[in-house]
Amino acid sequence: MMKKYSIGLLSFFCLATGMAMAAPANSLQIKLPSGTKVDRQTAVYTCSAKDRNATDLLAALPENRVTVQYLNAGDISLAVLQVGGQTQVFSNVIAADGAKYAAAQYIWWSKGDDALFSSATDDKALVTCRPASKG
Repeated sequence: MMKKYSIGLLSFFCLATGMAMAAPANSLQIKLPSGTKVDRQTAVYTCSAKDRNATDLLAALPENRVTVQYLNAGDISLAVLQVGGQTQVFSNVIAADGAKYAAAQYIWWSKGDDALFSSATDDKALVTCRPASKG
């Protein structure tokens, strides 16, 4: 029996087990082989524009805190976050260092505890993100 994993467009990751079930119209399902372990981690960042070239890019992220869900299952690695008021599902791409993800024209690159947010259409715009303080 195949397990079904759903990524809701509200950035929730829902696990559904059992017979084939119709996915809600506002969700995405990825079928994984039975027994595949899914690891989900949530990180919260505060982000800032590296310089004035990145102010528009920073405005695409949620104000104050950016919540990212990292989802790993076998060869699949995803990062899910809000960009421009919409949920974007970033897929892992090859990187020399850290974990680099791409969705639409955007790049999310996590290195250690920090992350960088950029646009493939503007190589001068760079947003730096650090773990949000707890509390």
